[in-house]
Amino acid sequence: YIIKYVPIKQKPMKITTIFKIFTFVFLTLIYVSCQKERTLTVSGEIPAAAGKMVYVDSITSSSPVCTDSAMADENGHFVLKRNAVKRMSFFRLRADSLYAFFCADSTENIDFKVGLRGELLLDGDEYASHVCNLSQHVRATNRYIRTLMQMGAKCPPQEIKQLIYARVMKYREMADSLVKANPVSPVSYYALNAKLIYNIEPYDFNDEEDYRLLAIVANRWDMVRPNNVYSNHLLAKLASREANKRVGDGLLFSEKATFVDLNLPNAKHNKVSLNSIKDKNVILLFWNLRKMDHEVLERIKSYYISNPDVEIYHVSFDKDVDAFDKVAAHYPWICVNDVEGKSAVTYNLEVTPSVFLFNKTGNFVGKNIPFIGYKF
Repeated sequence: YIIKYVPIKQKPMKITTIFKIFTFVFLTLIYVSCQKERTLTVSGEIPAAAGKMVYVDSITSSSPVCTDSAMADENGHFVLKRNAVKRMSFFRLRADSLYAFFCADSTENIDFKVGLRGELLLDGDEYASHVCNLSQHVRATNRYIRTLMQMGAKCPPQEIKQLIYARVMKYREMADSLVKANPVSPVSYYALNAKLIYNIEPYDFNDEEDYRLLAIVANRWDMVRPNNVYSNHLLAKLASREANKRVGDGLLFSEKATFVDLNLPNAKHNKVSLNSIKDKNVILLFWNLRKMDHEVLERIKSYYISNPDVEIYHVSFDKDVDAFDKVAAHYPWICVNDVEGKSAVTYNLEVTPSVFLFNKTGNFVGKNIPFIGYKF
């Protein structure tokens, strides 16, 4: 028999089928790539950290939180890997007695090394490098101030103060140049929030020039990074300063600061305005009435009765309105209740009790000083 080979004709694949296969493969590749987490790698070689732990702290507006750590080898080399951040964030590297702040956004590799003067240097994103460099200026300034303070009797106190002031101003020159060059950069945020040793704050936001700088940075950050934890922190700092300015917070015997009016309900639920009693010397007292000792209340009562030219505007923050009403009815001065606590924001209260003193012209003359026996 002769077997003849007859080739089988295959039908050509339809173009729509090819397109479906191509689309499936393409979408699969995209899905796989999306599932792969981007990582932030922090590495470096710090000889002083050889055989020791190296830590990375996450820095928000609150306290730092340690998020990563690794053991450096005998040469001080280390590698830490973590998921990349979705938004710009600040971090602090700690290695032995050295530390450096840096920021990370889209940056995936941060590498540290030690400079000629023992400072930490950073290779990576330019923004991160600027933050790191300024943090090393902070560290050097702290070391200088600590050395001066340890001199004690070897140097006159006034001379030490002058030297410290000069060094802080030197740091300010560096920080100012970076902030003014790019107010929206991460180093601007770091510069305005960094504190030196002994709680020295290089920027005084009661100073008009420093306040304007804060306002520029806060507003620029809010535009570029709205609802960011750092933007919100800057805005809160700005709002706090504005509240301080309204009431003359921290100023004694000022003829410029006047009070901000309050209008709160008393025990009879009638609203009493602070502005209505400004023809008298006014003691604005923030203290929950029901939490005060009986002896203290009696002393205030005796003082109030014997000083007819003084009015006390006593603000409580009592959620139990009925209980407040019963107690407040027993005292002759103005007792009002701020259930929502808005007056605490208006007067930028940090703690209670707090006291503000205003003279008959409405000028602020004192804060948180004993008012019993005070002569307006």
